[in-house]
Amino acid sequence: MQLIHRTAAVLSALLLSMASINLVTLPAQAAPSDPAVPPVSSTAEGTPHSDHTFEPEALRAIREAETPQGAASSLTRAGDIQVTLVTVKLADKTAEQTAAIDLNAAKAGITASSNFWKTMSNNRLSMSVASTRTGVPSAAKSTQTYYEIMDTVTRELGWVNASYKALVVFVPVTELSWGALGAGWSAGNQGGRILMPLPSNFTNNVVAHEFGHVLGLMHADSLQCLSGTSDVGSDLNGNYTDSSCSVREYGDTMDLMGASRWFELPTISSSHWEAGGFGRGDEIRNTGIAAGSKSYTLKAWAGTEANRALKFTDPKSGEVYFVELRLPVGYDARLAVNGNKGVKIVQRGGATAVSSLLLMPSTIPFDGYYATNHAWQAGSTFVTHTGTRVRIDYVSGDAAGVTITAPDPFTDISGSGFRPDIIWMYDTGLSTGWGDGTYRPYQAISREAMAAFMYRLAGSPAYTPPAKSPFVDVPTGSLFYKQIAWLEAEGLANGWEDGTFRPGASMSREAMAAFIFRYSGEYCRLPATLGYTEPLASPFKDVPVLAPFYGEIAWTSQAGISRGWSDGTYRPLEPISREAMAAFIHRLDTFQDANGGCRPV
Repeated sequence: MQLIHRTAAVLSALLLSMASINLVTLPAQAAPSDPAVPPVSSTAEGTPHSDHTFEPEALRAIREAETPQGAASSLTRAGDIQVTLVTVKLADKTAEQTAAIDLNAAKAGITASSNFWKTMSNNRLSMSVASTRTGVPSAAKSTQTYYEIMDTVTRELGWVNASYKALVVFVPVTELSWGALGAGWSAGNQGGRILMPLPSNFTNNVVAHEFGHVLGLMHADSLQCLSGTSDVGSDLNGNYTDSSCSVREYGDTMDLMGASRWFELPTISSSHWEAGGFGRGDEIRNTGIAAGSKSYTLKAWAGTEANRALKFTDPKSGEVYFVELRLPVGYDARLAVNGNKGVKIVQRGGATAVSSLLLMPSTIPFDGYYATNHAWQAGSTFVTHTGTRVRIDYVSGDAAGVTITAPDPFTDISGSGFRPDIIWMYDTGLSTGWGDGTYRPYQAISREAMAAFMYRLAGSPAYTPPAKSPFVDVPTGSLFYKQIAWLEAEGLANGWEDGTFRPGASMSREAMAAFIFRYSGEYCRLPATLGYTEPLASPFKDVPVLAPFYGEIAWTSQAGISRGWSDGTYRPLEPISREAMAAFIHRLDTFQDANGGCRPV
């Protein structure tokens, strides 16, 4: 599922870009929506959460790079964020009410946050209380919005954002405006501001969550669809192709950046991990573009092993998917149970460019605030919206096995006896098929298409075709003029006696043999081909030794390129199908690799 940009959170951030550092915008929930754009992001009413806003300097970098602030050099960023911890007496609160702010609990929240982010960052990032001020009087009132309160307190304190500096303010209210359990402003460069209500069971989680924003991350969201589909594509306008789908902000509740929890601090997802440059840099194996069918082993994501998670790129959509194993280990000890124990699949993106997106086995909107089916179980299969399959082979107490199988590149090759060869043609860029997604394996290949395949097999060498065509029926403006002219220039195609090439004519099997024999010998200079001697007896009963292309056809048999038919014939005059052509070229490439490779002069 691709990134969707037009959301309330993004609109809120854009408003912020017009504000000064101390004049903050409305929260995400209150941001105006564009009436011309259907909403694609929402928060379930009542979800325990904290709100976040980017300071202008952080927003500019986010907009330009779509990466977390500081993440460009995040594997080298290191330091202790010095916290100024302040308890504030609001104008409409008494001194006794202000004294009810448990300073030890507030400090414990910062310590819990520090321990968490030290674990995530391989001990490179931490937080500590550098100074404390208690009972600071303010003109702000509890009836004001959290951004008004923080704006007032920030001015009164004379606070200026700085690298590795954070202002954490606690006020004597049970929750902030719009039901928020905290609010944060990230300034970039590991600095920012956090406003908190009275300490509660949520405090450790919320403080750590807000420091996640300070470190450049946005929320952990989930895909939700009334259809239940686990992945969905988007059109050119950024709208989901399944209109029942949207993004549920905070919906990944097995990620600290999701909905707030009592006490627990779940490990951030691998997509967030990579985006923020956490850990050592070796925790996520990049398996590249999915091709064929390959199996991998996952280890507990909340553990410490290298290559314990993986990511792959879908060969059709180009989207990147992260695959991790959630087991009751480390910060996941009490959360990775039942349907949340198993293989979790996430992507970067969601409500914003620096969010993450959970893809669950069922995306039907879940009841309550915390999902119970984050993980894919043994025997289940996740399928991307373009057809790449991730099968969960097993889940044990310390590992899981997954098999990633790329989809066929063409829609009509499942029944072909040469399917692997056709896929190889696609993977190597020798054939892209037709615009409708087909390969048309049983269709006869034309001579001009054969010229194009041979030119690509040669690596599409630099070549300027002549201003005058070498063939009377191949205009210089024709689709494959360059490739046909290259064949003639290399001596690989002579055409017919009447000066024609007959580009649209079907390629016969004997002509195919001649083409690839010349290519292997005269162009690639393979010793095995240059030293070839025609056999005295024909390998095919319908190709006599005096036939026009006897030597070339016999060579294809000796080189293992053509096996002929089961009745011992070669059928030299029959047109060659596109599927058989794929097999011939794949075997030719294999033959060349086994004999020193193509070495044109």
